[in-house]
Amino acid sequence: MASLPRRTKSRYSELLLSLDGAGTLVDQLVRALRAEIKQANVGARLPPTRTLAKDLGISRNTVITAYGELANEGLIATHFGGGSFVSDLDRSPRTRTDNSGSLPLPAADEPTLSKFGRRLEHLDASPILERPELQFDFRYGLPVVGDFPFQAWTRIVSKRAMIASVSVLGYGESAGYLPLRSELAEYLRRARGIACHPDQIIITNGSQQALDLIARILIDPGDRVVLEEPSYEGARQAFSSVGARIVAVPVDRNGLQVAKLPARSSRCRAVYVTPSHQFPTGAVLSADRRQQLMDWARVHNCFIVEDDYDGELRYDIRPIEAIKGGDTDDQVIYVGTMSKVLFPSLRLGYLVSPRRLRKSLIAAKHVCDRQTPALLQTALSDFMAQGHFNRHLLRARRLCSHRRTALLDAIHQHLGARVMVEGANAGIHVMMWLNDRTANDVPQLVEQAARAGVGIYPITPYFIHAPRGAGLLLGYASMEESMIREGIQRLAGVLAE
Repeated sequence: MASLPRRTKSRYSELLLSLDGAGTLVDQLVRALRAEIKQANVGARLPPTRTLAKDLGISRNTVITAYGELANEGLIATHFGGGSFVSDLDRSPRTRTDNSGSLPLPAADEPTLSKFGRRLEHLDASPILERPELQFDFRYGLPVVGDFPFQAWTRIVSKRAMIASVSVLGYGESAGYLPLRSELAEYLRRARGIACHPDQIIITNGSQQALDLIARILIDPGDRVVLEEPSYEGARQAFSSVGARIVAVPVDRNGLQVAKLPARSSRCRAVYVTPSHQFPTGAVLSADRRQQLMDWARVHNCFIVEDDYDGELRYDIRPIEAIKGGDTDDQVIYVGTMSKVLFPSLRLGYLVSPRRLRKSLIAAKHVCDRQTPALLQTALSDFMAQGHFNRHLLRARRLCSHRRTALLDAIHQHLGARVMVEGANAGIHVMMWLNDRTANDVPQLVEQAARAGVGIYPITPYFIHAPRGAGLLLGYASMEESMIREGIQRLAGVLAE
């Protein structure tokens, strides 16, 4: 909620915007833009999302979401690489002719992209792209890679490639390789408390494709989807791309604040949560709130999308059963990935589908890419069946625990009371708040740290409503302990400047 009205006038447009302080920032901005657009000239250019966000002092994600809603309404059009413009409000068909005067052609200024395509233009690429020039890169999302059993994996892949049968070389099941689905079903039963049949599991190209398939079969433009605030940007992109209206519900130290979920009249179609290790804060959804969430979803006829992206890696707390494990109403769609326990470029994820959605999800997978590469599926199945997966997971958990301890000790030694760390009891990253800085200081800090050879990453991309404080995400799983210590020492020097 905005407590005071905000006004801005941009050099990119004749639009004079005023946020009235009523409702969410997205609602305010859509309302203000809609009113001004109707008085503007067709073709007037809207401010770039970064510029408008800066002028109004709000998150760029808020502006992106508002522009997406206006594009859905047909009020603005986006030209690829050229910005967003006021559309012809009467949207009457216009044509032009070729030189002969007989062949109707599209008007030169008509958008060439669908609404889906225009929505995608407002989405940013991943903020965690590799930065090889940095010696001490706290890039999050990378698992333990140096200790991965490459010899065993290479041997399995080579053997599978040599003995590949016609069934592996040809088309396979869209749901995935059955032996792999059976291995995953047994693993989920043992490690995550989920009792499911292999037929409920669908193999995907990473968890991102799983989220995309879920969004496509559940959401129509304008449908509401609840996301945690802050939340994983990949989930927000998947749901926003199909025209969902995002409802941001804040999290605290006990996870999603279920009491703040919208009323039944909002007609939400899905609620996306990361309950085992909330991304990015690291909070664990309490047992009481888990039950409240299940009750809310049942009453509202709403699906829960449970993203268990690193639920296997826990340190100071006992393993917590997945929400799907207690899903007696079959209303939870469970999403898992191998990116955090094996390696991201493998691009193997999976979902556990409610029985009533299975047919639609498999059909969506078939339309999208028919199947995930069979060679990798067969290799992973063998890797799990031969025990390599479980052994690697145990080693990775032990190494992550040591590296986490090194990180926390270094932060305590070099930064002390100047920072506050959250989410350190699980996963492969922590969130660190800088007590004596503001969010506006972070871009300059990122540049200063890079000059010192240290890679740090702001939390702002994960908020729909910009945070007031200065926060960083620090990944540690892929770094040696000595590198972690020196990296934090260098960061402390940057913060002392």
